[in-house]
Amino acid sequence: MTQGRVSLVVFIATTAMVFPVSALDFKGYARSGIGWSSRGGEQQCQTVTGAASKYRLGNECETYAELKLGQQVWQQDDASFYFDTNLAYAVSQRADFEAVSPALREVNIQAENLVPALPGAKLWAGKRFYQRHDVHMIDFYYWDISGPGAGIENINTGWSSISFAVTRNSETGGSQGYISQQMREKDVITDTLDFRIANLNVNPGGSLEIGLDYGRANPSENYVLSNNASKQGYLFTASHQQTLPKGWSTSVLQYATDAMTSLNNGRAEGAAVNNRGEMLRLIQHGNVEFNDRWGFTYVAMYQDIQRDNQNGTRWLTAGVRPMYHWTPTMSTLVELGYDQVKSQKTQQTNSQYKITLAQQWQAGLGNFARPALRLYVTYADWKEKWGYAESNDLGLSKGMAYSDTSSLKLSRGYRDELSVGAQMEIWW
Repeated sequence: MTQGRVSLVVFIATTAMVFPVSALDFKGYARSGIGWSSRGGEQQCQTVTGAASKYRLGNECETYAELKLGQQVWQQDDASFYFDTNLAYAVSQRADFEAVSPALREVNIQAENLVPALPGAKLWAGKRFYQRHDVHMIDFYYWDISGPGAGIENINTGWSSISFAVTRNSETGGSQGYISQQMREKDVITDTLDFRIANLNVNPGGSLEIGLDYGRANPSENYVLSNNASKQGYLFTASHQQTLPKGWSTSVLQYATDAMTSLNNGRAEGAAVNNRGEMLRLIQHGNVEFNDRWGFTYVAMYQDIQRDNQNGTRWLTAGVRPMYHWTPTMSTLVELGYDQVKSQKTQQTNSQYKITLAQQWQAGLGNFARPALRLYVTYADWKEKWGYAESNDLGLSKGMAYSDTSSLKLSRGYRDELSVGAQMEIWW
């Protein structure tokens, strides 16, 4: 039995001993499949250099699963305690036996209605997926401060709901200190303070959420950050969701500074020395279902990161995924996506367009009906003129952008590829 299986068995058995098995909430997500490339070998999924995500239909080359077990462990009148856990697994889906150690993504307690003066409010502490915002079509989490933390959320003001939270992540080798007369390097924790106001009814069918995140590096005693480290940063987010007669649309504005411009989702990298600058992001995405037959999802995004060291990017992306239902359990999908990334340093542009045709069998009607089984064919064509240095060799600086030359090629160049495959996807 592999380490991953042992961990899962112990995880389930321990939880089952604490709570009755019949009372457990079992939730999760999983995807897995198989694919081939027209150039031979396994499918190679394609992301344009400089972009933070890719169009995912027929373009996912790993097996990934999240298995959640939770239980309401106490209730008295409206007050309650809920215990939640989540183990995640990821493998390259290249063989039957693929050893893997699970990632502990969530383990937390959420307590509702414990404060009589704040009816409906929730106290929580532990590791948690916290109020994540994403674009499903490109698997892009643009507001996600998840991690170990604590907070209070959904404080009802009568005209909105307010939430406060603090979460933590870490950076590898971000600080130095003299310990026992020797210079040593140590990972740095980075803390994020999060404040949100949600459920602002600004127009008929429209709701506004605004938030401010402050992130800073917090080195241990006797350790210091580099003089050039960004140390801290801010992220401002405004998100407006509009209910449509046959769907919904979301408009997002985000602005970040310094340490918040690395991951661009609310988690800071204050120990980094190459991320001073600012980020502006505009997103429009949504879901429309005209009737029981036709529907589509879409996304359009503009992201501009301007760095003091000239290593920023300007990323434009637009895509649409129409879907036609032949029956309540069978459908055909087409996904069209285009990405363009311009380097601030080289002033050159990488681009890629991708199209996928998929035949799908799913559990019912709707663009997000799951589980689903699908067969697909994907074509991607890219033109790239720049890339990032992977080391400090040849007089280059690792992580910096450089143009391709006759003697140095860091990008994927000019190519195209056709892939075919099959995939399952489920959430429950």
